[in-house]
Amino acid sequence: MRPGELWRHSSFRLALGVTFFILATLAVVGAAGFGAMTTQLAARQDARVREIFNVFQQTQANGGQSDLIEAIGIRIKATPSRSAVYLLRDRAGKVLAGNIADIALPQGWITVPAARLGVPTDYPFRVFTGQVGPYSLTIGLTNADLDDLREIVQSAFGWAALFVLLATLVVGSLLAVRVQRRLARAEAAVARVALGDLTARLPVSGHGDDLDRMSQAINASLARLEGLVEAMRQVSADIAHDLRTPLNRLRIHIEEAARKSEAGSDSSEDLAAALAQSEAIDGTFSALLRIAQIEAGARRQKFAPVDLAALMTNAAEVYADVAEDAGHSLRCEAMTPAWVLGDKELLTQSVVNLIENAIRHCPPGATILCGVRSEGAMITAFVADTGPGIPEAERDKVLRRLYRLEKSRTTEGSGLGLALVKAVADLHDACLRLSDAGPGLRVSLTFQRTGGAIPPAARSGQAL
Repeated sequence: MRPGELWRHSSFRLALGVTFFILATLAVVGAAGFGAMTTQLAARQDARVREIFNVFQQTQANGGQSDLIEAIGIRIKATPSRSAVYLLRDRAGKVLAGNIADIALPQGWITVPAARLGVPTDYPFRVFTGQVGPYSLTIGLTNADLDDLREIVQSAFGWAALFVLLATLVVGSLLAVRVQRRLARAEAAVARVALGDLTARLPVSGHGDDLDRMSQAINASLARLEGLVEAMRQVSADIAHDLRTPLNRLRIHIEEAARKSEAGSDSSEDLAAALAQSEAIDGTFSALLRIAQIEAGARRQKFAPVDLAALMTNAAEVYADVAEDAGHSLRCEAMTPAWVLGDKELLTQSVVNLIENAIRHCPPGATILCGVRSEGAMITAFVADTGPGIPEAERDKVLRRLYRLEKSRTTEGSGLGLALVKAVADLHDACLRLSDAGPGLRVSLTFQRTGGAIPPAARSGQAL
């Protein structure tokens, strides 16, 4: 990656921005801390000057001029480097003792350059001038320690800032390269999707970072989109295949009715057959539209507490006579209330479809059993029969729209009953399972128990 391209990467700019923010924060905090520290050190230095000044005052008070001059001389000899300066004058301004140039300084505290005092150093002096009896005494200490400390702190901060900036450039560049590689793979996957390859997926590093979470969310969307597109393709193929025969029958009935009308014969029977065929085709498309609406998820807005046990009992009572007329025995287990959140109309339609399928595809004499069972946090609604069942290899296929087993093509139906049940199950986040009933088929819908959805009236035992 060329250096000029680094600035275009957000990770590199973010690294630089965070670094500059940290450095600015450290500079402000460091300046405040250094200011407090130098103020405290300067106060201590002033206190030392005052202590020395007080000692000289005591010396003058106890011993007079000679002892004061002698004490100052001893101090001067003790500091040959002139890190401490002294200047003593009498009332007439005559210098009695000192190690600096004879200059006039105001009373009190003042910071004086070393050159003005005649001291060969670059450091200024902190000086105090006051009266010691009849004499004027000036005492000062060099600011070398404070100035050296300031230079050390500034130099350390400068080198640290330079090191951090260089480290940021290196780390930011590595991050930019790493992120660019991941984004390049993601861009390639998106480009494949744009060209129609819905099997493409964004790369996931496995680190669990924000890019991984975004990639996983997009991949989940792509997987769902792939499934929907594949389902649409399958539906299109199934419609083209399975509706060809009823459309041909409709055409034959219409043509036969037209021929009989031209010949002056009665065509009402053919017209009635054509009407029945068109109604069957219309019912197929209505069922397809209903499944599409369910899969869109709009019906979630109608979710409310539903007692699956009561729903199953009502459906079994309605279809008991229908099953008996077909030569079957329909029984419903005794059940306790089992509440879930869902669309009552769609759940009823699912149960009815399962019971109708069992009645339609079982030979006379079959037993159909339905019920609802609760196991821990799960609630399972089921319909089982003793009919021929469905081969295990065909069980996934019968959930597709318009798919029908070869042995079922001679019976009424559009092949959309189980597809609608599957759509309703997905809408309710339920698990649809087809299994052996030994003999026969068992279809079960397993829901998550929703205790919080039970209406207060049901909790108190009142009928809804």
